[in-house]
Amino acid sequence: YGSFGLDGDSGDIENACEGYVEGYYAGPAAYVAGDNLAWTGSDYWQERHFLTRAIENYAGSVYIIHGLQDWNVDPHMAFPVHRQLQKNGFEVKGLYGQWGHDYPDRISGHQGLSSGRGGEAFPFTLRWDWADDLLEWFDYYLKEEGPQPRLIAEVQDNMGGWRVEETYPPAEQDWIRFGMDECSIIGGGETITSGSELRIECPFFDEETRIVGTPTFHVDATVSLFSTSGHLFVEMIQSSNEMHLGHAVMDLRFHAGGKDGEILSPGETVNAKMEFFGMDVLIPAGDGIQLIITQTGEDYVPSPVSTQSVTLGLGETSILSLSTVSRNCDDLFMPPMMTDPYPQCIVED
Repeated sequence: YGSFGLDGDSGDIENACEGYVEGYYAGPAAYVAGDNLAWTGSDYWQERHFLTRAIENYAGSVYIIHGLQDWNVDPHMAFPVHRQLQKNGFEVKGLYGQWGHDYPDRISGHQGLSSGRGGEAFPFTLRWDWADDLLEWFDYYLKEEGPQPRLIAEVQDNMGGWRVEETYPPAEQDWIRFGMDECSIIGGGETITSGSELRIECPFFDEETRIVGTPTFHVDATVSLFSTSGHLFVEMIQSSNEMHLGHAVMDLRFHAGGKDGEILSPGETVNAKMEFFGMDVLIPAGDGIQLIITQTGEDYVPSPVSTQSVTLGLGETSILSLSTVSRNCDDLFMPPMMTDPYPQCIVED
């Protein structure tokens, strides 16, 4: 970092990348303004949105390998891109494990996974066969040799179990919805500030529940009388052990979704359509989930215009929607070179 805009030849300085210099103002300016700076005549961010142009111009196959616990390149880079590419006629395969910003077979990185961040899935996170898989892919698509690879998604849940899906997130999902009037406040209050925390618990599940893909939380939010925006961070945890399951983050200028922000009026109420980053988690029967709502979390930094308080409306129009599928141990497969069974699938005599 810090020198990639130059080619290393001090006598060839005219070849310096102009985008390198632009980045010094385009990043901070977008952070403050909350948009792509098109109103200034800048195309810095528009030029760096590659997906649309890739879909329009690329003629090839796509193999996506992504860690569901990668917070350097967040899972939104893979979901819903997998399905978008399929819908546009591309031949797509996905390998989605519970590792971080790492290779699927790098044991040193996987050993350091913490609880709620892939730790429960280790050592089943290790895919010693991924290089062979890549070779098969390259042989077929680059050299036209060998059998065509299966166009599937191999997905690992947070307990370690691997299964095959036709696409990801799965095309057919069952949605469980909780209005916030069905859930209970068990800590904090409805006004979210930089130093406060709201904790909500929803009804427990009667059956084992597998939450997949990108659940949503649409919550009524009122910005401060002294602000034109706000910022919310929602962490989903397991009720029994407070294990991290997933999280969502939003600048309220983008409350309706999309890439175009909207300046709010002081005191305005909006329904913030938050979406969780891609997740694949298993909740045991008789257990449930909690939502911990703060102004921010992880390494997400609110824009200065979004740091005032936000008051939530927790009635029936604020809804947590959980995308689920029904899968069990019979649907799982064991990756190569694993000697022990999945702990959650052991049947005691």
